Amino acid sequence: MRNYRLDVQPIAGSMGAEIFGVDLAEDLGDETFEDIHQTILTHGAIFFRDQDITPAQQMTFAKRWGEVHLHPHMPCLEGHPGIIEIVKKEDDTVAFGGNWHTDQMFTDTPARYTMLYAKQVPQAVGDTMYANLYQAYDALSDGMKDMIAGLRTINQYDKKKKRPAAMTPTEMDVPAPEVEHPLVRVHPETGQKALYISYAGITRRIAGMTEEESRPILDYLLNHAIRPEFTCRFRWQVGSLALWDNRRALHFPINDYNGHRRVMHRITIVGERTN
Repeated sequence: MRNYRLDVQPIAGSMGAEIFGVDLAEDLGDETFEDIHQTILTHGAIFFRDQDITPAQQMTFAKRWGEVHLHPHMPCLEGHPGIIEIVKKEDDTVAFGGNWHTDQMFTDTPARYTMLYAKQVPQAVGDTMYANLYQAYDALSDGMKDMIAGLRTINQYDKKKKRPAAMTPTEMDVPAPEVEHPLVRVHPETGQKALYISYAGITRRIAGMTEEESRPILDYLLNHAIRPEFTCRFRWQVGSLALWDNRRALHFPINDYNGHRRVMHRITIVGERTN
């Protein structure tokens, strides 16, 4: 791994690393960017502290990673298409994306990376957890690996869990399309196998099975994937920026900050079609 130019400090044994000595407000040279790229391939999620960047500078960094995704159901920050401003107000009790999931799994080309930048956060609460889906797959028994090899899942966006402001009641009544993905996904850059699954509100069932038949298998695999030894936990500060690889990691925002306001700027990068 060519990260000798970077100060990389792992945050847990399973995955995740903080990178120090990089100012994302500046243009990154190709060698520095490649070192960062190799670091996320190794650690699955990377974190930068004390960044002071504008939406335009965040977008410039995001575009180094690929095509920016435009969410079909969420409005963007005014003047900055592709940046979603996620605000949890003091009187909100539900957190955005408050389940274990991988982003945009309800699309044909689910997100490659997600970038989240902290604009306003309460102290000591609101951490985000991540789970290493490589390790989760590797730890399965040979019998379970044989059983799930070749299985595909049916995934669908749940429009009614929390109606996005941009959606009309008529749009709400139209069912979201169902999308198939492999239950075991081969990472297109590393060649490693990973479980590929989200919570029940997205990953509905196994193709060719009913939801009732599928649920015990999917629940087991999801609960297995989020075992403590496969996870890391990141504590946010104003100016923190996280970037994670949705092709090999689940994430879960902890909703333990009711009564506090939090503002985050999120960008997702379009991924590849799964095999």
